[in-house]
Amino acid sequence: MRSESGPNPIPKNLTEIQIQQALDSILNSPEFDGAERLQSFLRYVVETMLAGHADDIRAKSVAEDVYGRTLGGRGDPMAVVRVDAGRMRRRLANYYSNSGKDECLRIHVDPGGYVPRFEVLSPDQENGSPRPLRRYWWHGAAVATVLALCATGLYLQLKPQASTVTTSQSETERKQQAVREALFSTNPIKLQAVNLAEEARPLMFPVLDRARLQAVSGMFKRAIALDGSYFGGYAGSAQALGILAITTPPSEERRTFLDLAKTHADKAVELAPDEGWSHSALALVSFAQRDFDTTLAQSNRAVSLAPEDIHVTNFDALFALFGGDFERAIASARRAQNDDTTNRRFPYRSVLASASFHLGDYQGCVDQFNTSIRLGDPVSAISIGYLAAAYQKMGEHDRARATVLLLEEAWPDYPLPSLLRALFADQRHAEDIISALAQIATQQAGK
Repeated sequence: MRSESGPNPIPKNLTEIQIQQALDSILNSPEFDGAERLQSFLRYVVETMLAGHADDIRAKSVAEDVYGRTLGGRGDPMAVVRVDAGRMRRRLANYYSNSGKDECLRIHVDPGGYVPRFEVLSPDQENGSPRPLRRYWWHGAAVATVLALCATGLYLQLKPQASTVTTSQSETERKQQAVREALFSTNPIKLQAVNLAEEARPLMFPVLDRARLQAVSGMFKRAIALDGSYFGGYAGSAQALGILAITTPPSEERRTFLDLAKTHADKAVELAPDEGWSHSALALVSFAQRDFDTTLAQSNRAVSLAPEDIHVTNFDALFALFGGDFERAIASARRAQNDDTTNRRFPYRSVLASASFHLGDYQGCVDQFNTSIRLGDPVSAISIGYLAAAYQKMGEHDRARATVLLLEEAWPDYPLPSLLRALFADQRHAEDIISALAQIATQQAGK
């Protein structure tokens, strides 16, 4: 196979109709489904190019013509364009790895600019017309790597399963498959780092299980050692260390956790500024520092960058809960609930229950927690404390006392009041739970 791209962005003998058809295929593909802003971005740069105005394609013109924003408006339109360009490039790569893998005409928007480039993969000719041909283009080093792995018996262990992408898969899942396949063909060690970080990430829930977080922190540390250029190792490490800092009393150890968490979060953003996970990690560090306004702003940025990332959405729900924005907590938790097809142990039902408690819906709180427990969601001392407090608020004192006994048996000497005060931005929300638990203890002592 040979590629005709060269310095001229439009290869010779390529018609505007062919380019428009290729563009329409991309915009109507599953990879671009629901991404209206990125569709408009790509359509704008291609059609501007076809109109002969390639020199006019700049970040400023995209911001003004596509988003209707001027440089004097609020926010930074130039930053929005840069972030969206990165997202668009990843979607294009994902498209050509999956539903567009047999396309001979490819549209690229290379890093460093926004002018599209058109690439024609020239197949064999039959009767003077292009004939679609499945392309196999292996880099020599990748072939050697695969052969070496086969010789050592590791090939089957490391090779990803064949892609079975369907339209029901989320963008995140398709992206992960494409990344794994690319990494396997170039550097299996990097693939190990990605896999290890992805395995560790859901293990952070329940988030306040200190022993679990220490083990998870070690997994992210190993991912960083395998590939120091992979942002996910640093993002996950920052989150694990930030949570450890939250659960550590004021001390030198806590400051050490916080400092390293901040360093790793900054590194994640440096390596991948357009990844939601990076900004979610930064939000967690701000949360550990009790800067709640910054936490919610950074988490909002993370959600906007990665709306389908269920981990980002769950953390956004938690940040909103402890930040006192209970309506946002419920909205994020419901979004995570709707997106959950993994059957992993996420805390969104616990967030729904907790937010219901603070909004005065104690029966809803009880129902949600009981559903969460029945379905095997993460169980923590805080969730049991909420459940006991909800029973107390409803006047079901016997159930409240029984729930507190379960809490004391499972987590003896657990510093729940001090942890609640450390978590909530508004201490009144912590006291709502603490006072109800104190009433239970008083009633128990009076018997």
